[in-house]
Amino acid sequence: MWRRAIVAAAWVVSAGSAGGVLAQSEIDGCRIERGTVCPGADLAGADLFGVDLREADLSGANLAGAELKLADLRGADLSGANLQGAALAGARLMDVVLAGADLSGVNLYAAELNGVDLSGADLRDADLGRAELSKADLSGADLSGAKLFRADLSRASLASARLAGADLSSANLFGADLTDADLTGAELRNAELTQAQFAGAEWVTSAICAPGSIGECRVEETAEPTTTEPEPSEDGSESSGPV
Repeated sequence: MWRRAIVAAAWVVSAGSAGGVLAQSEIDGCRIERGTVCPGADLAGADLFGVDLREADLSGANLAGAELKLADLRGADLSGANLQGAALAGARLMDVVLAGADLSGVNLYAAELNGVDLSGADLRDADLGRAELSKADLSGADLSGAKLFRADLSRASLASARLAGADLSSANLFGADLTDADLTGAELRNAELTQAQFAGAEWVTSAICAPGSIGECRVEETAEPTTTEPEPSEDGSESSGPV
């Protein structure tokens, strides 16, 4: 089980706050408030339900197993953070930076991640069904086995991303960049592929898409090996070449 973080100060009731409860807390030396600067903080298993962490610096932080439902993380820096097993349902994630973060197995169903930096992130087996990822940067991300059913990936960057075994059925990949991506065994049934770029990508069949593959994977036909016909010798017999 994840270690439960120690809350240094109790929750204080404030009659003037919109919800009637104002969080005045510190967890393992990190103030839980908007704009806090706690790079590398150990917040594993912390209860951060509904907290305001807008524009916070939590880069490289350990948030594994943390309770972040309904948390406001807009503009926060979570690059390189460990969010494995974190609960993020309903969290506000606009403009959050998640480059290189570990989000493997995380439930981000229907999450609003338009334009978010997820480059190099670990999203293996994550649930991104119906997620809004338009213009998101997922270049180099590992989405192996991820659920992306009906996800909006229009104009997203997925260059060199790993999507082996991912479920992209009915996903919107209009104008997405999948250059050099790995789509081995991916499910693309009913996906919107108009203007999507596939040059150099490894297709579902493991074939490599040819340069200029837009909207579909065009596989170059392998040229038949050329053979040199033996030249006839002066006496009419075929020569096998110099001895």
